[in-house]
Amino acid sequence: MNTHDAMSFLPLLAILLPAVGGALAVPLERRGARWRNRALGAISIATCLLTVALLPGALDAVPLELPLLQLTPQVWLHLRVDALGALFAATLSLLFLLALVYAAAYLPPRGRLARYYGFLMLCQGLMLGVAYAGNLLTLLVFYELFSLLTYPLVIHDETPKAMRAGLKYIVYILVGGSAVLLGVIVSFYLAGDRPFAPGGLLDADMDPTLLRLAFWSFIGGFGVKAALMPLHGWVPDVHPAAPASFSALLSGVMVAAGCFGILRVVFEVFGVELTRSLGVGPWLAVIASVSVLLAAVQAVGEDDLKRRLAWSTISQMAYVLLAVSLLAPAVTVGALVHISHHAFLKGALFFCAGAFARRAGIRRVSELDGIGRRMPVTTAVFVIAALGLVGVPPLSGFVSKWLLGIGMLEAGAPWALVVLLGGALLAAMYLLPPVWRACFGALPERSVAARADVRGGMRFALIMAAAVSVLLGLAAALPGLPLSLARRAVGAFFGAG
Repeated sequence: MNTHDAMSFLPLLAILLPAVGGALAVPLERRGARWRNRALGAISIATCLLTVALLPGALDAVPLELPLLQLTPQVWLHLRVDALGALFAATLSLLFLLALVYAAAYLPPRGRLARYYGFLMLCQGLMLGVAYAGNLLTLLVFYELFSLLTYPLVIHDETPKAMRAGLKYIVYILVGGSAVLLGVIVSFYLAGDRPFAPGGLLDADMDPTLLRLAFWSFIGGFGVKAALMPLHGWVPDVHPAAPASFSALLSGVMVAAGCFGILRVVFEVFGVELTRSLGVGPWLAVIASVSVLLAAVQAVGEDDLKRRLAWSTISQMAYVLLAVSLLAPAVTVGALVHISHHAFLKGALFFCAGAFARRAGIRRVSELDGIGRRMPVTTAVFVIAALGLVGVPPLSGFVSKWLLGIGMLEAGAPWALVVLLGGALLAAMYLLPPVWRACFGALPERSVAARADVRGGMRFALIMAAAVSVLLGLAAALPGLPLSLARRAVGAFFGAG
């Protein structure tokens, strides 16, 4: 067995390790929290290292391939590590690790912790399956499983609010999953079971009605997870109801999984030329522009901090669809980079929101006055992440928005730049007031303020999320970081790699 053959098993190992951790959650819980935290932490670190080890190979011209399971003579489950999948896998594995560390200190030592950690680890493995899926059927299997198995995490607190949010979530997920299934069935009918390929699997000689049916089924199905308007209804309710450790993952990488699915479909099922010939780009642009601006307007008027951040996620991730709609290389690079950079910025913000709630009982923007004097570390991280999401240099949010803006001009779409700038202005309007209140607001005299700032795992996780965001801004051009992987992926999409 040569080195390439040995490396081809690493994505399978990365998927299986967290799944094993999920299966061990119950027996580990019986041994005590310390055993559980150490074992699951070690598994998550190992998984993260595996995804990082696969990054150099993703920059090669030939992706790693691993046929996984033959279901029928014509149907395979198939793994593949290319630049797009490797970028998403490394991003989600690192954020899952930080969320695991955060949860160990954040979640009260009661309730169904074994269930929480078990499903958290299972979802990590399944999401890595989404990242490394080599064909539509494999993507469908992992995508549907991870979407369903997030339900116990949404309802972890089992309050009436959480149960209502969980019901709404599962309804949306089932409808979206059905749409993705329809798209897969139509695509299989048209082209058979073929691996993803730059340039697409379908062609213009096929039935245009079926092509459009498949395309919009995919956009609708993945659009539910990506929270595109008007398919976003679950997002503002689920984020406040879920634990902050899971809300960070929801906004950071699980909504991004919907965007990832759209990227796979547009560039590696339909391809640039067929998508352009179908004339769907302008419609995608309208949907994305409405999502960017209306969700940001909703965020400006929202007092609940986690709901404000949830509306922000809808707006921010719609930039990805806006970029995809232009079908141009430079702006697509910006979209891929934005997925990764947004994950850590939004993860840090939700970690901070959870810290404010846990230590100070603060859940509303109007209650943040003066909290920076009681929780200086948490507030500093919140400031960094908020400024990054607005797009202040040299933070990572500036890099992705700069790439998006330049790409929009290169694509001959200055109107899209206006949408981008409008979204950035609205982001400043919903993120800077909380920063001002926390740093300069007067602490109410009768306030029951935090006893002290967060410590231990919560502090480590939120500081590391902010540190990664700073690093991605200052060292964006280093090999193996999102920008280099995005350029490699886009080069393949548009025939330059």
